[in-house]
Amino acid sequence: MSFIRPEAISSLRKYRGFILAGLIVMAGLFIVFTSYGTTRIAGCIFLVVGGLVGHDAYRRFKFPAGEGGAGVVDVDERRVSYLSAEGGMSISMDTLERIELHRNAKGRITWVFYGPEGLLYVPGDAEGTDKLFDALVALPGVNYTQAQAATQGKGPDLFLIWQRNRTKRH
Repeated sequence: MSFIRPEAISSLRKYRGFILAGLIVMAGLFIVFTSYGTTRIAGCIFLVVGGLVGHDAYRRFKFPAGEGGAGVVDVDERRVSYLSAEGGMSISMDTLERIELHRNAKGRITWVFYGPEGLLYVPGDAEGTDKLFDALVALPGVNYTQAQAATQGKGPDLFLIWQRNRTKRH
């Protein structure tokens, strides 16, 4: 039996990064203002760590994450998999060539992963798309601002999130 309503728990989960950052910053401020000498350095370290956790929480909050859509996204051992009633596909993060976000006329988002295995289309409202944030961290030069911009517009558009550097061979 839970003493907290499920709606409140889901709301707290959405803001858990901000809550953790706030607690770390408050602990750092307490240490800085109530201690002397080198212990204040530990408080300053807490403040920096709290700021970094807050920054990460902000980026995750703005990152497009879906719920209730068709299919499920899973990220396991650097492989992104999408499973739906029509079938599924998996693509390796190591062999990716390009990642795009497509937005249609209704404002719905689709992730498109280009790789040698083929194209992987993932609806933006599929369950588990929030796991893509952690998967994209391993790729150098991911454009998170483009991912945020894709969620804010309404009309059809294409957003390049990441592309492997191509070397010219002459």
